[in-house]
Amino acid sequence: MSEARKIFPMETFVAYIKGEANDQVNEMLSYLVQRELAAEFAPFAAALAKAWIYEQHPELTKMSKGQMVELGQSVSVAPMPVRAKAEVDAVFEKLEGFAAKIAAAEAKIADLESTVAAKDAEIAKLQAKVKEYESEKQGEAEKLFVTTEARVAEFTAKLEELLKQVEEVKKTGVVVAGVAGAAAAAPAAGGEAAGAPAQAEAGSDFGFSGGASDPFSDTNW
Repeated sequence: MSEARKIFPMETFVAYIKGEANDQVNEMLSYLVQRELAAEFAPFAAALAKAWIYEQHPELTKMSKGQMVELGQSVSVAPMPVRAKAEVDAVFEKLEGFAAKIAAAEAKIADLESTVAAKDAEIAKLQAKVKEYESEKQGEAEKLFVTTEARVAEFTAKLEELLKQVEEVKKTGVVVAGVAGAAAAAPAAGGEAAGAPAQAEAGSDFGFSGGASDPFSDTNW
């Protein structure tokens, strides 16, 4: 790119002026701005260089494609002057800075997306484990509930049976106790009635015999 001027086909120059893009146009554009151009920067370079060309040759803005082609078979192109190139370079420095920031942001986003994907996978595993644990505990709870319910029913039946037995014992115990009491009372009453006269007939001295053996018959009493 150190040449003072460079020859390009008129068709390439016309295609560039009319906004077309191809490899030849990109080569001429790179020569004009004296720098290698990335594909994303080519439109900016085309606009800046075209403004400089129109400033040098304002008549081109009014010419049709056919009129430009009639100017000749080729065109001699000179690089942009130092002052214009400095302005272009300043623009491209900003563009490159923006591009670097965008690339860094995209890399960070990709890294974050990767981290999020890993976390999502981990969360999915944990959720699966929690669901499995809940299902297992629910099954155990259902088994325990069924077992407990069966035992409660069993104990309830036993308690009802026991209550029936208690009621039956209460009823039977009252009847037997009444009969036994009446039977015991009858002989006792009869014995006393029969025994009283016998004891009375033993003597009016209440069992003490008369004579010297009677301590109460002594005159000294």
